[in-house]
Amino acid sequence: MSSALHKIVLSLSLTVMLGIQTGFSQDVHFSQFDAAPLYFNPALSGLMECNNRFISNFKGQWSTYNSFMLSYDRPLPAFSLAGGDFGLGALINADYAGETTYGNTMLKIMPAYHKEIIPGFFKLSTGLDVMFNHNSVDETKVVLPGQIDPNTGEAVVGTDFEKTSKLYSDLGLGINGEFRLQNDIPINAGITFHRLLGSGGGGFATTQAPSNYRRYSLNANAVYPINTTVSLLPSFIFLKQKKYNEMNAGTFVKFSLGDQTPLLDALYTGAWYRFGDALIFGLAFDKPINTKWTLNFGFSYDLTVSSFSESNKWKSTNNVGKDSFEISIKLINCKLPIILNPEGIINDPFR
Repeated sequence: MSSALHKIVLSLSLTVMLGIQTGFSQDVHFSQFDAAPLYFNPALSGLMECNNRFISNFKGQWSTYNSFMLSYDRPLPAFSLAGGDFGLGALINADYAGETTYGNTMLKIMPAYHKEIIPGFFKLSTGLDVMFNHNSVDETKVVLPGQIDPNTGEAVVGTDFEKTSKLYSDLGLGINGEFRLQNDIPINAGITFHRLLGSGGGGFATTQAPSNYRRYSLNANAVYPINTTVSLLPSFIFLKQKKYNEMNAGTFVKFSLGDQTPLLDALYTGAWYRFGDALIFGLAFDKPINTKWTLNFGFSYDLTVSSFSESNKWKSTNNVGKDSFEISIKLINCKLPIILNPEGIINDPFR
């Protein structure tokens, strides 16, 4: 794709996003969805046997579209209600796209409530997603179609939008069920309704655009030990936002190494398939820092295998097309000294 055509496509997209309330919108998706639990389901806030959990995520796509996220959550043992416990989480996410630096900055506050329905077998969690979002664009870098000479491709940069930024809020609701067929075989499943007010365009839903920005997601994962050293950590997610759908399924294979080496507690390798789009390859490891803190580092690479791979080949002055990748870093502070070979951190929201 030529540089001029790239600018036309990007400019048209920006015009729709900034000027038309009824336009479509799609939130950022992370391939390492189990390394972004609060982003996909607020009911997971504080659902762990630890004091504090910090997670940072970075997604780079085609060298132009970048997403950064930082989240924190913890249980609140001092607060209880009807035999259940509370948790609290928060995250900030920033997305930047294109040469015009169009982007979103999102803040979420996520209180959650966890209650044992059947002790030792089933725990039900609910979480509220309170979102504040700000989007903006640098109009001095925008090139509209009318500003490009069709013969030479020369462009006049800069335009004057009526609005270059918007601030709005919305609500979401998450539900999560934790099942334990056996103590060492936890199964996790949940559903989340995001953007219930449909206010992604900066206002409440209207009769013309009642649900353009609403989305929902289904998530599930499990831990299945093969033996004392090897475990499978299968996971699944389905997301739908208006006409956009995404479904990922796959597994990590965890190798517990604590008895063999002091360098790593566990090593993870795995793959997922994004249906109709890409193969996702992942590698991660657990590294105890001291008796109470553990570090988890994860890396994944999305290899496009569908016809969309052709769109990865275009180039512009500041862009070289290629497949996307993600990095995740977790820091978890537990209540008790960490025991070698814990049940796993990545892909295991029970910790």
